[in-house]
Amino acid sequence: MHRLRSASCLVFATLLGCGGGEASDDASAPRDTGRSDDASPAMDTGESIDARSADDTGTPIDASASPDAARPAPCSGTHAPPDLDGVTLTTIDAVPIRDGFAPGWGIVEGPVWIGNALLVSHFGGGATPSARLYRIEPDGSVSIARTDSGTNGLALGSDGALYGASHALGAIVRFDLDDLAAAPTTVIGAYAGDRLNGPNDLVISTRGAIYFTDPDYQAPSPRPQEATRAYRFADGVLEVIAEDLTQPNGIALSLDERTLYLGHSGGLVRYPLDEDGAIAGMRTPIAAITRGVDGLGRDCAGDLYVTTNGSVVVLRADGTELGRLDAPGATNVAFGGLDGRTLYVTSLGDPPRLRTATLDVIGLPD
Repeated sequence: MHRLRSASCLVFATLLGCGGGEASDDASAPRDTGRSDDASPAMDTGESIDARSADDTGTPIDASASPDAARPAPCSGTHAPPDLDGVTLTTIDAVPIRDGFAPGWGIVEGPVWIGNALLVSHFGGGATPSARLYRIEPDGSVSIARTDSGTNGLALGSDGALYGASHALGAIVRFDLDDLAAAPTTVIGAYAGDRLNGPNDLVISTRGAIYFTDPDYQAPSPRPQEATRAYRFADGVLEVIAEDLTQPNGIALSLDERTLYLGHSGGLVRYPLDEDGAIAGMRTPIAAITRGVDGLGRDCAGDLYVTTNGSVVVLRADGTELGRLDAPGATNVAFGGLDGRTLYVTSLGDPPRLRTATLDVIGLPD
């Protein structure tokens, strides 16, 4: 494998006592129906990890933190799973802003809580659609944070930057939170000499590894890559995690970062990781999820929040279902609010929506 220009690792920020998505929910949805996966996808024994790496068309990560720096646990203390009885989602009517941008059917995606506000992406249908970022305050007021983000999924690095999955550029990019209007920096720009299809979701480990998915929902035609894949970028090297899953989508790490969860159009799988965050064995399907998976979220009790088939399904760490929330068109989830207990749920539709609920557990901000 050849290496990209060397890159320092970034460390995922710890927020609200915690540190450290997208597939169909509706068979008629214009974007997220995808191709149907086999209900019993082939097991990945590790040899399917492609050792080829990408051509770097951007600049390396310029991080201030050492990968060996001591970091607090993602969620401090002990947390009980949420009580979902009687919990319903409430719509924030101000999202999307109705000023003629992406009118009608569209997608709100990539929720990430940063400081004292939520950021989300909003875009319409079609190939490489225009996208912009909204900033949502705790009181529900909304403003445009950036007019041309080109992004779907979002994540935060402790270098003080916002990272985005850019379907516009076919890249993973970095934004300066102090100057969101500035042009983003390309962190991962290509694989095997060609731009990525349409990066969709990403998660960053505390060691600085970036895991992301690259389906072709928003890709140009013909799509640049021969397959839809999931990747891991660590120590300057881009590796393929999977290329035999149809439309890989939501992606998340367990709290101890020893399990990687990966959603696709046929369900949800998990991979064991070694202490360095590399794939350490075969993948296994999570039987509780049988439909297409979009985004994934996590709480500090170790539960996984899965957007699938018009619901947010909450799974315990062992894969059993704890409960579910009705969420038509749900695309992704994240926790935020000033106490970290507000669940934000993005959705697609006409119009797309942002919904919230207050839970009795703290969750992770992206």
